[in-house]
Amino acid sequence: MADILSSLDEQQRLAAQCLVGSVAIHAGAGSGKTRTITHRIAYGVAEGRFQPNRTLAVTFTNRAAGELRSRLAQLDAHGVQVRTFHSAALRQLRHFYPQVFGKNLPSVISSKAHLVSQAAASCKVSIDREMVRDLSSEIEWAKSNIVSPDMYRALTDNRVSSLTVIEVAHVYEAYMQLLDQNNSIDFEDVLLLTLAVMKNNPDVAAQVHQQYHHFTVDEFQDVSPVQFELLTAWLGTRQDVCVVGDVAQTIYSFAGATSEYLQNFPRYFPQAQVFEITQSYRSTPEIVTFANRIGAQESKITLKSVRKSGSKVEIASFSDDESEAKKVASSILKLIESGSRAEEVAVLFRMNSQSEPLESALSDLGIPFTLRGTERFFERSEVRNAILNLRATNSELVASTLSATVRQVLSGIGWQATMPLSGRAEIEKWESLESIVRLSTDFEREHSTATVVEFVGHLDARAQLEHAPAAQAVTLTSIHSAKGLEWAHVFLIGCSEGLLPISYAKNISAVAEERRLMYVAVTRAQDSLSLSWAKARNQGTSAFRKPSQFLPDH
Repeated sequence: MADILSSLDEQQRLAAQCLVGSVAIHAGAGSGKTRTITHRIAYGVAEGRFQPNRTLAVTFTNRAAGELRSRLAQLDAHGVQVRTFHSAALRQLRHFYPQVFGKNLPSVISSKAHLVSQAAASCKVSIDREMVRDLSSEIEWAKSNIVSPDMYRALTDNRVSSLTVIEVAHVYEAYMQLLDQNNSIDFEDVLLLTLAVMKNNPDVAAQVHQQYHHFTVDEFQDVSPVQFELLTAWLGTRQDVCVVGDVAQTIYSFAGATSEYLQNFPRYFPQAQVFEITQSYRSTPEIVTFANRIGAQESKITLKSVRKSGSKVEIASFSDDESEAKKVASSILKLIESGSRAEEVAVLFRMNSQSEPLESALSDLGIPFTLRGTERFFERSEVRNAILNLRATNSELVASTLSATVRQVLSGIGWQATMPLSGRAEIEKWESLESIVRLSTDFEREHSTATVVEFVGHLDARAQLEHAPAAQAVTLTSIHSAKGLEWAHVFLIGCSEGLLPISYAKNISAVAEERRLMYVAVTRAQDSLSLSWAKARNQGTSAFRKPSQFLPDH
């Protein structure tokens, strides 16, 4: 049975051998955390300490749950339950809700957008599609933090751009009423209801406690207050829980995640045993050293690479976004010509709207690419709408120049001269529209007498050029969507103030989260890492950007 642990390093083995009581494992990026917890579960099953059908492993995504199941199957740990928090709670709720309330569980809505729009209209709050997204995210944050509409009204800071706390609370309350009227619940309600049913019904809690005796929670730095409360309810008086995570990779605070429970695990479980896994099998010493310098303020551990020395981490600055994108594209082409596969390369950025220059530069060089977690630039709804409006422009209403006309038209659908101060969806929309303004300026520079019709034709041609999909392709992705993944070669663009950290990160905790984002980004790289930033958005404009405060030499 000890053979199960024979492939683990000493740090991993010490953690995996600890099968009794509460255990916290601080595991750095690329240190083998999934390997450790799956071997721990398999070892516990083989030793007879864990009954598979009474063991529950919980994670945050279906992809991660699938990986855990696959690895446990390879270790002959069959029968262990592996679920996301939501799927585990929903399974329990579907079973217990009829017992408690005498009726079937309300239907779970797949999206908040429609009801949020209705709620806002009923409150006479005017919002657009992007504000609907931001309000939906805010309601998710509130519920994840167990904040009711009345509690929300007591907040002192506006969290949603252009809306007051009271307005958001009104929409939130109206949304809840609409859910009730439609006999529906949302994903956050699944957790809240499961928690309430267990707390208010001792017989239900007793059945759950009988069902599950041992718990493992992956990515514990991302748990929200409601998830932690639910875990505590699942445990009851038991202490048999193993959590694993990395404080330096907490990047979902906007959705309610907090590293508090991992950081201070012994405060909640006084008898806890705490382990550290610090050997990085993913990245070269150069990349690990660089990552440690970025994450030093956040991480409880210092990574150590076990790999041979590799290439130096590169940091470069460029005059504008287009120049940055062209250089990244040419560097990728050299990698591919030198034998690297396209799918081994990724370009990471803070916001999805940063992808447009990259899509263009890669297309110009014939390099196939795929976008992860978002649509291609010309497929985004705000871009399609902008082109539709430009196509319908009355020639008699055009301004003196092409770029001025584009600004005039786009101002009617949300573009303004300055970036919005907050609201993730609003800023993403603005960035997309600003990219079209930039493209018009570039096109006008090359064709001084260009018309709107000619510019729209140019956009159509670019869209067609960038449309061809490919199986073997370079990955373009936001840092958030890159979490949990790795590539041989990583390019991180936009390492400037206003992008990373993002402009709306105004307080210490928000800036700290941006630092963690950069840490997550650089630890995706295995063999080579290149960081870059542009001094200006457009060619020929004033260089107003400054390098990110997170860059080690800044």
